[in-house]
Amino acid sequence: MKRIILGSVMVVALAALVAMPLVAQQPQGRGMGRGAGMGMGPGGPGGPMAVLRGLELTDAQREQIRAIMDAERENRPAERVADLHKQLQLAILADTPDTQKLGELKAAIAARMAEELTHRIEVESKIVQILTPEQRAQARENAGKMGPPQGRRGR
Repeated sequence: MKRIILGSVMVVALAALVAMPLVAQQPQGRGMGRGAGMGMGPGGPGGPMAVLRGLELTDAQREQIRAIMDAERENRPAERVADLHKQLQLAILADTPDTQKLGELKAAIAARMAEELTHRIEVESKIVQILTPEQRAQARENAGKMGPPQGRRGR
């Protein structure tokens, strides 16, 4: 039984090692330009707020969005999911993987991802409230045209 569990952990570890570089890669984003949305911020580069690209934002709207994004950057917790993934990878690579430690890191990653999602939704909701009804309609249209996030396309 112990061999089956250890074998399963090693298979998961190998899969994680193969997947980690793909998940951790982050393409470079572009900041906000005239009439553009965000390249970086909630959801990552080209993430969910990329639907703002191409919208004709007023100077006041751009300033409000910048203020929200600046506050978001200041409130970002120090330990991010990427840091936890790195700890997980190191724990998997240990000479003798500690299954309890692996379980704790798995739970911490899941909890942190949920926190980040909640935070992203709050930030994006604030930003969307700045848009006019016409801009929201255009953003919905943009969202309908977008493909799946990078790294999550169908296999």
